[in-house]
Order: sequence, then C-alpha cells, then structure tokens
Amino acid sequence: MKTVKILFIVLITSLTFVSCDEMNERVLPSATGKAGDLLIVTDSLYYNNQTGDAIKQIFSQEQVGLPQREPLFSLIQVPHRSFARLFHPMRNIIMINIEKESSIKLTVRKEVWSASQLVVTITAPSDEIAAETISKNAGVLLDYFNNKEITRLQAKHRVNANSKNAQYIHDKFGLRLNLDELYIVAAESEDFLWMRKDKTAGGHQIIQGIMIYTYPYISDSTFEIANLVEKRNSYTRKYVEGANEGSYMLSYKEYVPIQKEISLNGVYLNELRGLWHMHRDFMGGPFINYSLVDEKNNRVITIDGYVYSPKFDKREFLREQEALIKSITF
Repeated sequence: MKTVKILFIVLITSLTFVSCDEMNERVLPSATGKAGDLLIVTDSLYYNNQTGDAIKQIFSQEQVGLPQREPLFSLIQVPHRSFARLFHPMRNIIMINIEKESSIKLTVRKEVWSASQLVVTITAPSDEIAAETISKNAGVLLDYFNNKEITRLQAKHRVNANSKNAQYIHDKFGLRLNLDELYIVAAESEDFLWMRKDKTAGGHQIIQGIMIYTYPYISDSTFEIANLVEKRNSYTRKYVEGANEGSYMLSYKEYVPIQKEISLNGVYLNELRGLWHMHRDFMGGPFINYSLVDEKNNRVITIDGYVYSPKFDKREFLREQEALIKSITF
C-alpha cells in the first residue's frame, strides 16, 4: 500500500469565518446527548465494514473496573444524508468522509455547533485507509473524548470550589476538591474522611462516596497493587460500615484492580480501578482510587471514589467521581 502522510490539524474556531463583532454576538446552544454518547456520522456501507469495526474496537471496548459489561462510549450512527440539524449540537461527534481522490486528514474542532462540543473529522480515500488511520490514532482519539467528558463534569462542579465541603477538606488535609453540599460526613478520624451522597431515581437507591486518607510514605513498594488494596481495606474495614451489624467495605479478592500511572497538572498519580463489596451485607460496586506522594509532608495521599447503583449502569456515576477527584488542587 502506498504510504500516505497523515495531516493532523486542531482547529478551535467554528466552520464559518465571521467578523469579530459577529463572533462576540454568537451564542452557541448547549450540547445535546447524554454523557458518554458518541455520534458517528458515516454511511452505513463503511460503518458496517472496516471503518466501523475500527471505531467499535476503540470506543465499544469494555470499561474496566465495572461489575457488568459497559462500553467506554455509547455509539450512535447516522449516514451523512441524515445528519440534520437535530444532530448538529451533539456533544461528541466523529465524521468519516471517504473520498477517492483525497489525502488522509484528521481534524479536531471545538464548539462547532454547540458549547463544549468536540468534533473529529477523518477524511480518507478508502474504507481500508480510514480504518487504518482510526486504529493508528486510537489512543489519541480515546483521550480526546474521555478528557472532554471529564472537563465538562469539572466545569459543572466548579461552582462548588468554595463550598463548605471544599473548605472542610482543605482545612483537614490541605487540598481542595470541588465537592457539592449534598455530600455528608459519614465517618472520620485524624487521617481519614468518608463523605457520601445518597439519592434515589425511580425509587432505587444511588450512593456516591469519596474517601480521603493519608499515611506515612515509606518506600516505592507502597504503590504495588497488593499494598494499595490492603491499605484501602484497612481503612474501610475500620470506618466504612454497612447497614447490617458487623458489616464493612472490602475490595473483592477475586478481582485484581487495574493499575496505571497518570500525570495531573504535573503531579504523578497512581490509579486503581476495582470492585468493592460489603462484608456481611448485599452491597457492592466499582471504585476508582488515586494515590500520590506529598513530598513536603512525606506522606501518601489517597482519594477514593466509589459508586453503589444496583439498578442502573455505573459508568457515568463513576466518571463523575473521577472528575471530582481530578479537580484536586493543593
């Protein structure tokens, strides 16, 4: 196959050229679609062929650390002829253009038809080359849409930057999280804080919790999965009680959490995604756990978010906990 150079362009402006005065007056509508929705605009001929397979392999892969199968994104496909105004404000869009005489081009644009929107356009001369382009840029594409969803959630919670909960966490641990006022303190000690938010939907219970704990930093072995899980269990066993007498939270032994290292504003965090259950009670769900070294105070700080929603999908509830934790500032 002839090697074709990929042209990668990031555009921040809209599709049309407007004057400064017109741009100042332009007010974009809110983005539509549910969190995690991804609209694929391409003809069915290609969506049901190599191009679609490449997209599904990336965005329909299973989200790790959930008790049941949920894809990373919920895909919606429409052909170009059906891409009417109704779909224009969708929050996340990938447009695939197959043009025989075209060169390969991957373009990223923000706020084209709606506020906080992200639109990626891929142009290629054939179905095969489009699929190859998508696969080669899999990590970048996934990061774009994942990070955009996190950014939207953080913008939503930014109003809580000076909340009573944010101030309380700051006074106790010397860090800030944009936690809303619906979270209540469930248990705490000098080096531990458990806050939870309870709500119902259709009569079914939903719980989102945040735990923060600190302990002395001894060595890099602290960040081995087994040690991080055992440290989590030591705190939840002691402080996170269930409804039944003698019940408490533990991580599932049968599920080894998925670990990776991320960089957040120049700070390295160790991420764990795993499953928890309530010993001697019928409760469980996913958790996401971030640990870092506070070198100034020679301590490890861990912030843990978990979800309980037995009647609902958990992907977006957990993504909200991830966004909250990643709003951390010192």
